[in-house]
Amino acid sequence: MSVRFLDSFMSQRWEDLLLLHWPVSPSVLQPTLPRDLEVDLFEESAWISVVGFKLTQLRISPCRWIRWPEFWEINLRTYIRNQQGKKGVWFYSLDSSDLPAVMGARSLYGLPYNFARTEGVRESDKINFQSNRRIPHRSACAKFGASFSYSRDDTDSACSSLDRFLLERYRFWSPRQCSGFSSSAQVMHAPYDAVRTVQSDYQGELFRSQGLDEPGETPVIGHYCPGFNVQASAPAWAFSIAGHANHR
Repeated sequence: MSVRFLDSFMSQRWEDLLLLHWPVSPSVLQPTLPRDLEVDLFEESAWISVVGFKLTQLRISPCRWIRWPEFWEINLRTYIRNQQGKKGVWFYSLDSSDLPAVMGARSLYGLPYNFARTEGVRESDKINFQSNRRIPHRSACAKFGASFSYSRDDTDSACSSLDRFLLERYRFWSPRQCSGFSSSAQVMHAPYDAVRTVQSDYQGELFRSQGLDEPGETPVIGHYCPGFNVQASAPAWAFSIAGHANHR
C-alpha cells in the first residue's frame, strides 16, 4: 500500500461553509482533551467554533465508484496542538443526516459523529443551519445563521492573523480507543477564500451536550466561504499497517 494512496484516501467538496467563533478560557477546554494534546491559543485565549457546511462529491478509496449523496454537516470544534507543535482541530461533535457516513467516519477515524437531522439553506447573502440530534445522553438541537457580503473588499476579507488562526487548519485529531491518547489525519485543500459575516446568531444545545456552557452572547467572529475541494489522508492506523508509521 503506497504512501500516495494513503495520503489521498478520501476526496470530497465542502460548500457554503459558515463558521461562528467564541473565545473561551483555556482552563475550560484543556481538561476535555487527551493528555498528549493542548489547547492552541491566540493572544492567550482559546477558541471554540460552531461550523456548518454541505458535503458533496464524497469518494473513498479503493471504492471510488460508489456515489455518495450530498448532505449537510454541523460540528463543534476547538483548536489544538500536539507535543511536537503540530496544529489542528479537535472535534467535540459532528452531526450528519447521512447514516453510512456517520458509521464510516466513526469506524475509520474514531471521530465523534452522530446521526441527526441536519439541513442548511442559503438565500443570496444569508445562510441558515439547523440540526436535531436525538440520542440518549447526547441529544441536542441547534439553529444558527449569518448574513454576509461576498465582495471581498478590505472591509470584509478574512485575512488577519486571527482569521488565519481560526481557518487554516489542515489536521484533525480524534480519540484513540482504549487510550488516553489521540490519533490524527491530514486534510489538504486551497486556503479559505472567506469573508467575515455581517451579522450572526446561534441558539442551541451543542455545547451543553458536551458538558460545556452555552455561549451567553452572539459569536465574536463569523466567517463565510463558498467552498473548495478537499482530500483527506487515511487514518493513522492504516499507515502503521502499511509500514509507514513515521510518515505522519
